[in-house]
Parts: sequence; structure tokens; C-alpha cells
Amino acid sequence: MTELLDGRFVPWEASLQWESYLDLYCLALMKSGHKSVKYVPSIGVSATETYTHKFGHIVKRVPAHNAWLLAPRALLRPRKYSLGYTTILRQALGPAFTVNLLKEAKKDRVQVLHYSSYYSSFFAPAFLAALRLPVTAQYTGGGLPARTLDRRFWKFSILPSLKASRAVLLGDYESEKRTLVHDLGVPSSKQEFFNAPIIVSRVFHELDKRKAQAELGIDPAKKNILCVTYIPPRPKSFEPLAKDPYKMIDVVEGAVKAGGDEIEVYVAGWGVGLDEFRRYVDERGMSSRVHIFGQVEHSRLPTYYSATDLLFVPYGLEKLNEGSATVEAFACGRPTAAFKRRNTDQTEQLGGFLVEAEPGQGGVKLLERLRRPAYLEEKGKQALAISGQYTLEAAGKRLEEIYLKASTA
Repeated sequence: MTELLDGRFVPWEASLQWESYLDLYCLALMKSGHKSVKYVPSIGVSATETYTHKFGHIVKRVPAHNAWLLAPRALLRPRKYSLGYTTILRQALGPAFTVNLLKEAKKDRVQVLHYSSYYSSFFAPAFLAALRLPVTAQYTGGGLPARTLDRRFWKFSILPSLKASRAVLLGDYESEKRTLVHDLGVPSSKQEFFNAPIIVSRVFHELDKRKAQAELGIDPAKKNILCVTYIPPRPKSFEPLAKDPYKMIDVVEGAVKAGGDEIEVYVAGWGVGLDEFRRYVDERGMSSRVHIFGQVEHSRLPTYYSATDLLFVPYGLEKLNEGSATVEAFACGRPTAAFKRRNTDQTEQLGGFLVEAEPGQGGVKLLERLRRPAYLEEKGKQALAISGQYTLEAAGKRLEEIYLKASTA
């Protein structure tokens, strides 16, 4: 049996039925004949609660409190908010959760612990779990914090668990590879390539464009951009590694000012910043061309991808190989645009292109490419070809290889 650990801090109750990366990994592994359990750290329960996900695997909410260890519930009371629960001093919850996790792992007779992110309060004490079971850590991107004090804190808190991990999984991200080697001392021999986002091919495939446009009320004469995203509060400044749909609006506005009156934007997204995002669109005078659908049922997204000309991913990338929306759009034959993480990143990408976050430059580049139908068609063909790398079958096979190597190391 393979156990997959969701290392996010906030135990969003609604997420138990979402189709997260880890839920898709569980599905991929089950198709290969394995059993999977996803553990979610929770400060909203006193005892482990067990659910069956719609994909068929087990999901367990494991308490992140322990009355006698380091995180007594009396001192760290949960505070309810719209998405679940939160608290203060979350770093204190890691050891208690680890103890509770290991009890569940013993019951479930797990063979490998897969941590979805080591930038988490729950990864820091993973070296304790590694005393009992093989541990793998999945790197989700980015470098260490910029501030010296924060860098030192994260570095020294996660190094023991990185050292104890049998493998560190990451995609084709050159800057992250350098960070792991030079900043965190993770040798290249311990790094294992793995595409984090994966797709269910029977769901995500291209539909008839005109029918999809008619169904959604999208004008085929326009240049239609789709954005599928979580909507956070508006950031104080642009951070390339964070989702920023507000900056996307700025760039689209730049394209409109450059003459792109034919551009329409459709946003399928939700989040704590949704109302603020609506106000921002209104303030920028963009409400007539930016249409906000809100949260869209996941299985309905192929209709939205197929009805539009381009997906815009509102965060900075080195390559167009990150994010569920990116590969879902690829599978539907649609090209993708995103911000450049650095100005030196290549504009032209397989399956799409990158633009500057500066509204004037980014807007001009966006408009110029939208007005080249043959260019978008070719990028769409590239996208469709690339999507074969992100299937359930490919992910299941790769995870099997990594887990086998980790369990015998």
C-alpha cells in the first residue's frame, strides 16, 4: 500500500472532495493496482475521521493536536473562517500531527510516505516519520524566502527532513534544481523528475468550439481569453511565484490600450479575494469585457477551454509545464500564456508563450499573438502533443518507479 500525505496546513473541509494533485495521484496508482490513502492534517477534529473520495481512495482527517505532546488543543484553539479552520503558532502542530500520522500509518500498513510539499509546517518534523518508513518529498516550486532571517529559519527547519527523504520529486525547473543543490544541499542523485500536474484524458479533451461558444454565450468574432484560477486578496506588489489575476487584468488593459478592443476575458475562479477582484475590474473600467463565472464544476471546464482561444495562467513561469489549468488546456488543444518569472525567460514556449508583467510590454505582446490565428493554431497543436506527458498512466508508472527506488534504497 502507498500512502500519500497532503502537507497543506489549512484543512479546508471543502477540499475533501476536490480533485487535488494528490487525489489524481491516488487515482493513477489505483489504476496500476495499488491502494492509496490521503492524510489531511486537521485542527478541526479531535479524532481521525475517515472518508471515501469520489475517485475511490480513502481520505483521513488526522488531528494536528495532541493533549500531552507539543500542541495541546487548549492552547491552540481553531478559528473558523470561510474555507475551514486556522490558528496561530502552526509550527507547533507538526510534531503532534506526525505522532498521530504514524499511528494511522501503522494501522493502514503503509509502505511509503509521500509528502506533497516541504514548505509546510507538517514537513519540518518528517525526519521523525523517516525513522519508521521511507519518505519522499515533492517539491512544489520556488526558492527560499528572500529575507536572510526567513531563509535561515526555513533552511534549518527543513534540512533534517530533506536529508532523511529517500527522494525529492520535482519537475523540469532549472532554478529549483539549483536551489535544491546549492541552497539546500540536496544532491542531483536524490532528485527524481516527476510532472506534478496530471489529467484525466476521458474528461479533458477538445470539444466542438462553436457549440461550446454557443452554450456559454461567447462571441466567436472576439479574441477570447480564459483564466482558471484561485482568486486571492490583491497583493501589495507583484510576486512571480504567486497567483495574481489582478496583474493579468493590468496586462489585458495594456493590450486594449494598444488597440485590442476585440479582447474578451472569462474568469472561472473563486477565492477569498473574489469580491475584491470584482471591484478591481470595475475600477479599471474593464467590467464590460471581463466576465467572471465564479467557481465552475471541474468536469465542465473542457467546455470553457474549448470555447476560448487562449488560456492565461496568472503567475510567473520559467516554462509552460506547471499548473493543472495549463495541462488541462493543453489536452483540449488550447495554447497557454503566463507571466515571465524573470525577464530573461524565453518568450516562445512549446504550447504557448510568456509575457512581461509590465502592462505596456505584456499587453502589446499578448495582442500581437492573439491577432495571429495561424500562430495560435500551431501552438494549440503543440499543446495537444505535450499533454500526453501528463496522463494518469504516465503518472502512475513514474510514481511506481520512484516509490520502488525509495523503498529499496
